[in-house]
Amino acid sequence: MKVRFEFLDGIRGISALWVVLYHSLLFNGYSTGHNIKWSNHFVLFFIQKATSIGHLAVSIFIVLSGFCLALPVVNNNMEIKGGFKRYISRRAKRLIPPYYVALLLSGLLILLFPLLQTPYNTAWDSKLPVSFWSVISHIGLFHNLKSSWIFKINGAHWSIATEWQIYWLFPFMLLFWRRTNVYISFIIFVLLALLLKKLIPMAKPEFIILFFMGVICCYLSFKKMTVNKLLIPLATTIFLAGLLAFALLHINGFVMILLTGITFSFLLYSLVSYTKSTEKPILILENKPLEFLGKISYSLYLIHGPLLAIMNLYLLKNFELTNDTRQWIIFIGVFILIIPVTTIFYNLVEKRFLNK
Repeated sequence: MKVRFEFLDGIRGISALWVVLYHSLLFNGYSTGHNIKWSNHFVLFFIQKATSIGHLAVSIFIVLSGFCLALPVVNNNMEIKGGFKRYISRRAKRLIPPYYVALLLSGLLILLFPLLQTPYNTAWDSKLPVSFWSVISHIGLFHNLKSSWIFKINGAHWSIATEWQIYWLFPFMLLFWRRTNVYISFIIFVLLALLLKKLIPMAKPEFIILFFMGVICCYLSFKKMTVNKLLIPLATTIFLAGLLAFALLHINGFVMILLTGITFSFLLYSLVSYTKSTEKPILILENKPLEFLGKISYSLYLIHGPLLAIMNLYLLKNFELTNDTRQWIIFIGVFILIIPVTTIFYNLVEKRFLNK
């Protein structure tokens, strides 16, 4: 029986929108020197601060990925149903075809829009030039291994390579888990992640740790335990307090990622445990708008980058606008342009590759 938690779509929807708004801030507010232009307007300043840590949504997605992949195995002696070949082929079908179409679309947009071909002292500059090896590495999903490839063509795509590589490690996590125990297996992969962090830091191998946290979270959620009514408020408070600290303080990026993984895993555990024990919905996360955003979240992640760049560069080149005004226009453009285009992409492309 397939287990499904409806509130996960709400989390995906919020996280995907958070990433897009974060990137809109990068394209508009940053120069190539990454000097953010903070607004003097209180409301916009607040939104900028909340948006400025939107990159942490990737950490949430990675924990969710580990959690969801563990759902079929926690009650199957920590073994993958159908074996490795079926598992990796299903992962490939779900992840890669929409990614390839989005990669092709990104390349075509660069080719068709002269605005996207010339550096303009914005965050889009890091996507250029499109070289032979940047294309090959993106096709091979190893572009996250070298700094001169990782952000080319479509900067958000770096994490697709990282997630794809983690998929290959998942069966080994389970193997060590069965041969030893969860603690030893986790320590092994923490050490592996730290070693890789020294060798290829740009690939964010610390996400291996977060993925494993998601697996452990799933495992613990399905153990029979009494759920404390204060667990969700406590986990929510800790998670949001962490985000507030990250937004206001200068904290090492590696530390931010790990702490986000820990606090979100705790929150996810509390939500799943509550839902399983009470069979009640998490109303704040289970509504039509968030369900819709969650459904298209992968498509939104794949194609929003060049669309944001086109909007920002068009405004920069053709209008004398303040940074604040341009930011508001781009925020609005996310909802009236990028989300509708994403919906079309989802229905024409991603929907065809959903695993049944």
